[in-house]
Amino acid sequence: MNVLSLFDGISCGHVALDRADIKVDKYFTSAIDTNAIKISNKNYPNTIQLGDISSIDNKVIKNIGKIDLLIGGSPCQDISFANLNSKGIYAEHSGLFFEYLRILKEIKPKYFLLENVVGKKESIDAITQWIGVKPIMINSSLVSGQGRERLYWTNIPGITQPQDKEIKFYDVIDKERKWFPILPWSLKIWGTKRKVDCLRTIESEKSFCITTNKSHPKNYYLNKERNMMTKLNADEVEKLQTLPLGYTDGAPEGQRFKMIGNGWTVDVIAWILSFIPMVDK
Repeated sequence: MNVLSLFDGISCGHVALDRADIKVDKYFTSAIDTNAIKISNKNYPNTIQLGDISSIDNKVIKNIGKIDLLIGGSPCQDISFANLNSKGIYAEHSGLFFEYLRILKEIKPKYFLLENVVGKKESIDAITQWIGVKPIMINSSLVSGQGRERLYWTNIPGITQPQDKEIKFYDVIDKERKWFPILPWSLKIWGTKRKVDCLRTIESEKSFCITTNKSHPKNYYLNKERNMMTKLNADEVEKLQTLPLGYTDGAPEGQRFKMIGNGWTVDVIAWILSFIPMVDK
């Protein structure tokens, strides 16, 4: 199978294809984050990097040849509920969806998969109208210790919800971890004591959705009885995204958080791809 992965990052799509036992003949990618490209090349040295998505013109498409599967998760900043100032699907970042749409129409792959956040209705409806299929919502909590709702637009037939593996947050994290006191500086960073009180404990059933910032409050967890706090490390974040442990080794920890947070929950993608008919694998 020849695959083109747009907004590829660290090639979570390739990991998912491997996990779904789908043979990859050629794996073309479009990515611009140099740290992510290094991790992709480290794990998959035969990856064919095409650079910025805007540079994939008719000449490049002709040279690529037949593509069986087009995948990608276009930027979500401008349609996410988390961004109070988001400007919608036509804004600078999320508007890159239209580059995906352009390439989809030009390449005409047999199968396609587009991922994005559960965002503002008008933007989601617009994507659905342009793509021509309704999205499927899958929460990563079914296959990992992380709560992460995402929408998936695809023409792969017959997709159902994954079976709940009942993985708890506590099953994933390192039990021998460092704890430190809840200090005044933490209240200053997070604004109010109420926000700190809303943070989860490591005994919570699921973690928050992984973020790209290792210092984000949602990557901290509390032991209220001991008045102590802890934070996730990059290895734990890999596990929560169901990546192979050590997949992003070699990059600084802050960059690992960024790359993993921008990536996919691999087991969700592998589940979706497993519905590709056997004859096409």
